[in-house]
Amino acid sequence: MGDKMVLSNHNIQIQTGNSAYKIIFGLLFLFCGCSIYLLSRSETLNIYQWCNEVGLSEYVNLLRCVVLGWAVPDFVKYSIPDGLYCAAYILMIDAIWGKQKGLSKYLIVSIIPIAAIVYEILQYFGIKNGTFDVCDLMCYWVPVLVFGVNEIIKYVQIKKLRL
Repeated sequence: MGDKMVLSNHNIQIQTGNSAYKIIFGLLFLFCGCSIYLLSRSETLNIYQWCNEVGLSEYVNLLRCVVLGWAVPDFVKYSIPDGLYCAAYILMIDAIWGKQKGLSKYLIVSIIPIAAIVYEILQYFGIKNGTFDVCDLMCYWVPVLVFGVNEIIKYVQIKKLRL
């Protein structure tokens, strides 16, 4: 009984640590996606208004001047931020749900990425406004696939430990 208690406490500590890392990386991905938007996209986006409201416009404009001459590929400007946002969402929701398993967790984790994927596909068929971009689609899928593969690997490892 004592060994199981120690193992259980150890698992809780590991899970808590993993959740902290997931939150940190989620926030880092969110920051990177927002930075790409702020430095390379049109100032008509809402994020510029938010920066203005919190008093960051001066700093954003200064940074935009610094990177003005940089040749940033369209893939980085338009697709990578959305993939980073999806990855951030997945990491943070997974951290919040912790060790809970089941269909409800996976539905909550996947709702934003799946919605983005569906919206992109609807753009392809002209059902929704916007421009279909296969790079966007890839950037939405990659975090979902990485999360899914990671969950499968964890499941297999747990099964092996129980044998």
